[in-house]
Amino acid sequence: MKKSQLMMPFILYIVITLVKIAVADVPYPLQNVGVDVTLGNVLNEPIILTDDYDKLINIADLMHEKPTIINFVYLNCPMLCHLTLDGLAEVAKESRYRVGNDYLIITVSIDPKESNTNLRTYKKKYMDSLDIPNGWLFLKGDSDTIQKITRFFGYNYEYIERTNDYAHPSVLFFYKNGISNYIEGVTYEPTHFDYSLMNLKDKKTLREKIITYCYYFDPSKQTYSLLIFKILRIISLITVLILFTIIGTFIYKERQR
Repeated sequence: MKKSQLMMPFILYIVITLVKIAVADVPYPLQNVGVDVTLGNVLNEPIILTDDYDKLINIADLMHEKPTIINFVYLNCPMLCHLTLDGLAEVAKESRYRVGNDYLIITVSIDPKESNTNLRTYKKKYMDSLDIPNGWLFLKGDSDTIQKITRFFGYNYEYIERTNDYAHPSVLFFYKNGISNYIEGVTYEPTHFDYSLMNLKDKKTLREKIITYCYYFDPSKQTYSLLIFKILRIISLITVLILFTIIGTFIYKERQR
């Protein structure tokens, strides 16, 4: 038997052991926490949530009206959720697009015991900070409904019974006729934020058409990258047009002579 063949089981054992150690370093409540998004997923079934006055709202209908940002929080969170909401409010202020007019924000609580008082308080806080009359909804639901919508978006969280709180990621989802992209974190780059909204618009300006043509969202890097081959295609087209113009002008002058 060759030496390499003898070494293979040993190498495989080492790899498996290292994987087990890496997984073991992650606290158990956090092992299933994270984002597992399928871009392009379309929500075709009704999901009924309630607002701060217990009004029934089908979130699927809302998300088909105009570009929508969806995020998940629980309002008794000691830190992360409030940082997420603060970061969203800040980037919304810097954005060239206006909440309510150009897009909606839907914040859904993952806590089935969420109170209307919390929803009302935070809705007022952030709408006042943006000086908007509408466009940012705070919604809640029962356990089954919350599980249904979080599974659709690939948002994985865990309830920690010992501390009575939730382990969860911080992420914004962008939706219009399907999940277009998502941005993780608690602070957001205004340029990437605006590019994400541009992609959701049905009617784009010339500038928006150029940007959305030349840039694409890379989920692995959580950023927008320039599509070099598209730039080269545009340059080639312009070069061909210039050449045709020069040749046409030359031919025209020759005929005039």
